[in-house]
Amino acid sequence: MENLLDILSPQERTVLSFRALFESKGYRRIKANRFEEYRFYLENINFLRSEQLITFSDLDGRLKALKPDVTLSIVKHYGSNGGLNKLYYIENVYRPGPTGRSFAEISQMGLECIGKVGKAEVSEVLYLSYESLKLTGKPFRLSVSHVGFIAGLMKSLKVPTQYRGALYESIASKNPLGLRMTAEAAGLSGENIDFLQKAALLSGGADKVIDTAFKYCKNSEMHRAVGQIKDAIDGLDSSNILIDFSIRGDEDYYSGLMFCGYIKGRSRVVLSGGQYDNMLKKMNKEGRAIGFALYLSELFGGERHA
Repeated sequence: MENLLDILSPQERTVLSFRALFESKGYRRIKANRFEEYRFYLENINFLRSEQLITFSDLDGRLKALKPDVTLSIVKHYGSNGGLNKLYYIENVYRPGPTGRSFAEISQMGLECIGKVGKAEVSEVLYLSYESLKLTGKPFRLSVSHVGFIAGLMKSLKVPTQYRGALYESIASKNPLGLRMTAEAAGLSGENIDFLQKAALLSGGADKVIDTAFKYCKNSEMHRAVGQIKDAIDGLDSSNILIDFSIRGDEDYYSGLMFCGYIKGRSRVVLSGGQYDNMLKKMNKEGRAIGFALYLSELFGGERHA
């Protein structure tokens, strides 16, 4: 076995380590379809990063599309059987590239926990995301947020619906001036604008920010969000965890925790995930769901892995 491992590249050995980690917690590997009917993606367009798809006509005349997302296919074909599905995959997806002028084939590996997902399963997925970053052997950071914190904040300050999108954008880009200007246009008082800036742009080490975040909670939704973050990261080394409420989360997609991972030497996110109960509801599936994806193309500098 040692001789067999010797012929593998460092990247291939890392992927094997990811697989061993996932399987040690009872996740089984599945193979997703390379394409689905275009209509399927059209019906679930709110869960896609882009409306641009690579399409083709099948031999029977039906319009198909190369998959731009793995999670949608997994929920469609596995969903929930009344129990708990713990699945992982190694797949390629097809999306517009960084320049937006051409499509890119993106290699990713990830896991999905679907069905009877409770507090223990959520904590396990956060643990697996943390350990996956650790297995890269490089300094890393896991940033964690919760869609309920900012959503609850907007409600507590009575921000008019038509201004929330612009505020979310300013928060995501950490733009205090843009946030203030939009909040003024929305009619918020100076006191509420100051509070909005402090709470929405709150970020820092988990050991310090959690307590501060609780102090900023103005309603049960915000309090529940911070409490779920605290429970989910309990037991992890807080020195590698950043609480950052500026993480952009689409409320159509995410329903709770959101998180993303970074490693030294890579400017872009190499891991992202969160809870996506809304997708199950949209497809008339029972239960809850949480998962994450590791972007192998980004992690290993564009190399492909089977």
